[in-house]
Amino acid sequence: MIMDGFAFLAGILLLLVTFFVSYSVILRYLHIKPPIWILQYTEYALLWITFLGAAWLLRKGGHIRIDTVITRLGPKTRSIIEVIIAVLGFVVCIIIFWFGTEKTLEFYKRGILDVKAVIVPLYPLFLIIPLGGFMLMLQFGRNIYNHLKDLK
Repeated sequence: MIMDGFAFLAGILLLLVTFFVSYSVILRYLHIKPPIWILQYTEYALLWITFLGAAWLLRKGGHIRIDTVITRLGPKTRSIIEVIIAVLGFVVCIIIFWFGTEKTLEFYKRGILDVKAVIVPLYPLFLIIPLGGFMLMLQFGRNIYNHLKDLK
């Protein structure tokens, strides 16, 4: 349910990015200077879209895979490889969660700002990294459980 909400929010952000980039291009075509904040907020949205949608995409099996190799394997070998992949993904997500949390807290404690067109504190922008990493970690954990069940 949370993953679905995150994916929905990612979709809304993607629509907004599409709208604002198109708006900016049209204004430039008309020789009108677009608002300076569009590029900055688009950068932030791309980060958020990535981490909001990643766990949902993993749950749906939409990540890039080498199906030509995996489909030629037997069911048991395929499940073993899927478990290995899920464990590696789980470990990587632990690292992303750990360092993302550490950096976000550091940005909060030190009051670090992103000084561009609009001055924005960095910690709310980077908060999505540990959140998205945690959701990905949960989904990889589910995948490990499901593939181990398939082995039995």
